[in-house]
Amino acid sequence: MATAVAPAARYGSDAQYRLFDLLTAPLRWEVLAVALELGIFDDLATPRTAGELAQQYGLDGEGTELLLNALVSLGVVGKQEGGYCVDGGFAPLLTSTSDVSMSSLLTYLGEVRHVSADNIIALLRDKQQVQTGPEMVRPEYWSRAVRGLRSFHHSIRNPIVMDILSGLPCWPDVKKLLDLGAGSESLAQDICAARPDIDTVIFDLPGVVDNLERRIADDARIKLRGGDMNCDDLGTGYDLIWASMVFYYARDLTSVMGRIRRALRPGGVLISFHEELNDDRTAPEFHVLGRLHAELKSGPLSVERGCVRAAAAEAGFLNVQSFSLETPFGQMELVIGTA
Repeated sequence: MATAVAPAARYGSDAQYRLFDLLTAPLRWEVLAVALELGIFDDLATPRTAGELAQQYGLDGEGTELLLNALVSLGVVGKQEGGYCVDGGFAPLLTSTSDVSMSSLLTYLGEVRHVSADNIIALLRDKQQVQTGPEMVRPEYWSRAVRGLRSFHHSIRNPIVMDILSGLPCWPDVKKLLDLGAGSESLAQDICAARPDIDTVIFDLPGVVDNLERRIADDARIKLRGGDMNCDDLGTGYDLIWASMVFYYARDLTSVMGRIRRALRPGGVLISFHEELNDDRTAPEFHVLGRLHAELKSGPLSVERGCVRAAAAEAGFLNVQSFSLETPFGQMELVIGTA
């Protein structure tokens, strides 16, 4: 007699499930990337049929429906009675006109992070001969990357940063602040909006500073300094120095920490906000994989656990503390030291 299969039966090993999930992961991104490139999410603020979108974009009707169904399977689009509409939770993040839109950020990160198997093999064989991929140690890269960084900062990072800053005991007394390796003017503008009494200095590579100059021309509270943190003058008299995802490019981290300490007034505070890898550089997965393409091209970038804290203490910072924070862009380490 045949035995009925239990509806909840689960077959196969965890390893098999993991491998098939890895196989599907690139497809998830490709589907999302196509929708972003076409601008479909902007048109799904209200329900639309596949036929309507196909006609609007000049696409095949059947293929458009398949794409929309795939977006439904990802959970970013809903489908009801043949109409498709971006899910309410994702709408502000995926529509290009939203103040917190991540559309250009996601496209930028897709270009930075994703690379084909053929290109990885080519980089492993002779990275000098491969033209694809970000060279994150080169100033020209950052002068091109400002738009993507601005989107990342505005849409997701800055609210976290402002929450951290406003919770510091020293925050009410901060009058002069340095955003070291800022990448964009976004944080400086948010700080000025929250605290008009603070003078903020942005320090970054000359290519980045040139890009930012026209965007802060009308705000006298924000100053720009172009240079290399490894050797150029950072200025002096800062009450607080914020350094986010910049210490990968320190040729000697303890030396850079010493320069930062001397740029702070006595009692001033350094805040470092970086991802950190474990001792053998195999975790967290989000950061290891996210940096793979760039590191194959430019060499190791991400700092290892405890390096920032140790360098700060060696450079003479006092009361150095470290805190782990969970964020949508992976686990981050917050290091705080007093000059």
